[in-house]
This record gives sequence, structure tokens and C-alpha cells, in this order.
Amino acid sequence: MLYQKNYFSALTGNLSTRSERAAQGLLSLGNPQLRQFLHDQLTAAPGTPGAWLADPVFEPTFGWQESSETMSSLAGGNLLHRRLAEAMAAPPKEPHDLAEEYAFPSNRHPFTHQLAAWEILNRPEPQSLVVTSGTGSGKTECFLVPVLSQLAKEIDAGEDPEGVRALFIYPLNALINSQQNRLDAWTHGFGGQIRHCLYTGALENERRNRDQQYDGQVIDRKSLRASPPQLLVTNATMLEYMLIRKDD
Repeated sequence: MLYQKNYFSALTGNLSTRSERAAQGLLSLGNPQLRQFLHDQLTAAPGTPGAWLADPVFEPTFGWQESSETMSSLAGGNLLHRRLAEAMAAPPKEPHDLAEEYAFPSNRHPFTHQLAAWEILNRPEPQSLVVTSGTGSGKTECFLVPVLSQLAKEIDAGEDPEGVRALFIYPLNALINSQQNRLDAWTHGFGGQIRHCLYTGALENERRNRDQQYDGQVIDRKSLRASPPQLLVTNATMLEYMLIRKDD
């Protein structure tokens, strides 16, 4: 058999031993009885009464179901603007290679939950939805792709590209910052016609134009206020400030 029955026993043992050593070194306890008590608690067998570690639990995960459609078959239809499909298939490689992680090649099959979300959000009447799939299943694409596709249609129709069309609200700045590369990857191909800004407390008041790395980035508050982009990614606190702050 490929793995022994106790394949993970070394892992749990190492966790206990290293945690005990780190705690003892950090606390530098001089009392022998207290040190022994801490040793017994941290190195006890996982799952035993008073042990620091519980019994390990392993949960199997499975790949998400792919739809029969491909990005190529959807391109040019109601669900996916052709220009967006081309931008998603070929993200920029300079100054950073965004293609490796964010490229959606023409033969990619969107997951069934992504396709279902696109169908709902592209209906003539505005719709709401909740996506409850697992981590790494492409939940962001469920709502971002319809928004970008709609903006591409507005460009075709010659509509004024200035002004916020979509507001993305995240609870944590770390989640906001995690959207930077994805937005850069999929808007750069529009040559600045689709713009986005990550508006947190860290956004500087003014920066040099050459600091802009990709077309579509709004990199400071002065530019944001002078010409609001279509996509604004922020948190609830900043949104409240925007509603009451004179400059905004």
C-alpha cells in the first residue's frame, strides 16, 4: 500500500513538539513545575483530555462541475462580450506576468455555477443572487464578468465612460487589495476605456502618472475625484466617508 496507516502521525507529533519548544522559549518560565505542566499539555497525544491538539480531521474536496460551454462559444453572445473574452484570454505579461494566474483561454469551460450566475445577471430586469460555492471556485468571476461585459457593451454604444457604474464592497482591505491583479489583468486590454480604483485609507492623495502600471488603474484620490472610474472597490467605512466628506 502506498501510505502507512499512521501517515500523518509524524506531522501531528512535530506540531506538538515544536509548539512546546516555541512556547517554552518565548515564556522563559523559571518554575520547574509550571514548565512541566506546560510541557505535558502541549505534547499530550492529540485528542486526549487536556491536549492542545484535537484529533486530526480530513475533509475530501472535489473539483467543481464544468459547463459544456467554453469561453470561445460564449464570446460575442449575450453573456460574454467578445472584447472581454479576448482581454481575459491574454492578460498583460509586463511589468508583471498576470497571464499565468488570470488567463481564461478560449477553450476554458466556465463552472456551472459561474454560467448560472452570468445568465441571471444578464437578464433584462435587475436580479440578485448569492453564490455559496467553496474557496477557489471562482466566485468573483460570477459577478465581475457580467459587470465588465456590460461596460464593454456601453463602450460599443458610445456611452460616457466617466462615473461609477459598479460598487464592490469588501469587509477587509486585504480582500480589496487581492482584487488588484485580477482587475489589472482583465481591464488592461481596453486601453483605459474601463477604469477601476481600490479606494481604501491607504490610497494616496496624489501620485505621478508614471506610477500607473496598467491601463485602467486609478492610483490616487485626485484622479479618482477628477474623473470617477466605472469600478470602485472599497469597504463600508470608506463608503460612509464618501457620503459625508465634502471632497468626495
